[in-house]
Amino acid sequence: ARAGCPHLTVVVADRQTAGRGRMRRTWASGDGGLYFTMVLRPELPPQQAHRLTFRAGWALARVLREDFAIPAALKWPNDLLVEGRKLSGMLSEMETHADMVSFVNLGIGVNVNNDPDPEAPEAVSIRTLSGRPVPRKRVLARFLDVFAAGLTPDGMENAVTQWKQYALTLGRQVRVVTLRGVEEGKAVDVDPEGALILETASGDLRRVVHGDCFHADGTRS
Repeated sequence: ARAGCPHLTVVVADRQTAGRGRMRRTWASGDGGLYFTMVLRPELPPQQAHRLTFRAGWALARVLREDFAIPAALKWPNDLLVEGRKLSGMLSEMETHADMVSFVNLGIGVNVNNDPDPEAPEAVSIRTLSGRPVPRKRVLARFLDVFAAGLTPDGMENAVTQWKQYALTLGRQVRVVTLRGVEEGKAVDVDPEGALILETASGDLRRVVHGDCFHADGTRS
C-alpha cells in the first residue's frame, strides 16, 4: 500500500504462519481456508473508515446466504457466525494523510475447506456446514463482486444500516470488555459511527466504540 498499489488490490495466501485477529489474538490459518487482504483507497475521512468493515461484513454474509445457503449472521464488530460458531473474522489497519484516509488494509479470514483449530470448538467451516468442499475462488470472486458494487456514495452511506439486516448482536444481553473496564447491558443499536449502543439495567444508554463483545450465551466477537 505504501508503495502505491491501486485501490482494490487483493493479496491472497493459501495459508498463514502468523495469522492474527483483533487484540493480536492468533488466527489459525491452515490449508483450505481463504485468507486475503484488500488494499482500499476510499475518499473518506478517518472517522468514516469503519464503514468499509461493515460493508465487507454485509457483503460476505449476503454471499454466503444467497450463493451457498449458509445462514451467516453478523456479530459486532467484525465476525460472522453460524449457529453460534465463528466462520469468519476481519481486521482493518489504516493510514491517513492530512484529514483523509490514505489507505485501509482490510484482512479477512474465512474457514472454507480447512479444519478449524480443534482447540477452538466454537469455530466452523463452510465444508462442515455444507457437507462438501467449496471452491475458494468462487467464494472470493462473489464476495469481491458484491463488495465492490457497494463502494458507491450511497452504498457507503448505508453501510451500517445494511449491516443491521444480518446482525446477531442486536437485541441481546451482552458484556463488552474495553480498555477502560466492562460495560454490560442490552445491545439496542449500532450508530452511524459503528459504535454499539447499550441499554444498562438502570435504563441509561452507553456508547461503546471498541471492545471485546460477549453475548449472554458466552460467545465472543
